[in-house]
Amino acid sequence: MSRSAAEVILGPVISEKSYAQSQLRKYTFRVAPDASKPEIARAIEEHYEAQGVKVESVNTLHVRGKDKRLGMRGAPGRTKNWKKAVVTLAEGQNLPDLFGSL
Repeated sequence: MSRSAAEVILGPVISEKSYAQSQLRKYTFRVAPDASKPEIARAIEEHYEAQGVKVESVNTLHVRGKDKRLGMRGAPGRTKNWKKAVVTLAEGQNLPDLFGSL
């Protein structure tokens, strides 16, 4: 059973580093924790099919949640762990709508 692109790709990661990497055709996305590299590549190509995007490679990593203080008393807590994917597009392609307004 294949999942839709919206179930695999949870959203873009917007940071200074991801903006700098976008100049090198590398885009960073937050993805489902159990998503595989081929599944991520298919979801990106499906989501951006209007631009004719072709994925060259996908690198993934697990990001550990951070320790945080919650509530008025500062009770210790932790944010969720999550998975990140750095997607490299084929030569000459980009996603202008991702950082177009910045």
